[in-house]
Amino acid sequence: MRLTTTVPEKAYSAAIWLYPASFRDNYSETMKQALRDAMADSSLPRLSLFRTLLKDLVLSLVKENLAMFHETVSRPVLLYVAVVLMAICTALTLGFVIIQQGSLRESANDPQLGMAADLSMRLARGTAAADAISNDEIDMKESLSPFAIAFDEQGRVLASSATLNGAVPMLPGGVLDYVRVHGEERVTWAPLREVRIASVVRHVRGPKGGFVLAGRNLREVEARKNEILEMAALVWAGLLGIILVGTFLFGWMGHGPKAAVA
Repeated sequence: MRLTTTVPEKAYSAAIWLYPASFRDNYSETMKQALRDAMADSSLPRLSLFRTLLKDLVLSLVKENLAMFHETVSRPVLLYVAVVLMAICTALTLGFVIIQQGSLRESANDPQLGMAADLSMRLARGTAAADAISNDEIDMKESLSPFAIAFDEQGRVLASSATLNGAVPMLPGGVLDYVRVHGEERVTWAPLREVRIASVVRHVRGPKGGFVLAGRNLREVEARKNEILEMAALVWAGLLGIILVGTFLFGWMGHGPKAAVA
């Protein structure tokens, strides 16, 4: 009786566990016996034997596991569960991105809301726009500081604490028309393609009327939104990978031996 097991046999036995369960149950003993017979044949060069054995092992592992995976994912119930899980992960990831990016964008309006409300009240009480707004000349393209602009009822600039390329850009007429009716609007203003401003526009009540705009550059907020999108994409890819690996492992471990054919 053979009592000892050689190192190559131990390594080969361990490698057999990489095959699907059904394949192991049907062929593991036959494969082990074939190795013992080859090892007992002194006419076979050991280096050539191990090289051939390794090549056949790798090729058959790939072939059998691919066949098992194809059989696993073709099962309607398992495929349905995997698709549902992927859909849930996708929906949750999209929801997270939408909520987080929306929250970031809304929080970008926080300083401007107070600035616009205070400034419109001062102008409504009769304070001159030049006195209510400082002449800081904030660069709208480069600076992240909040700024304010006052317009008359026709949309002409009365005073501004910011400039863009040496001038004060005009607001689109449609924004002023909306604010004239509704009193306030929170809008992303893009005076240039590369410049996006989180702005709050309010209508000034009073005999003179007019509008005030409080805004600040969205550059940092949009950078954070991109970071959230990148992190969410990594998490989404990781979750899909876990689902795919789990589906594969379920098939790899869950297939029992095939029934014998009479």
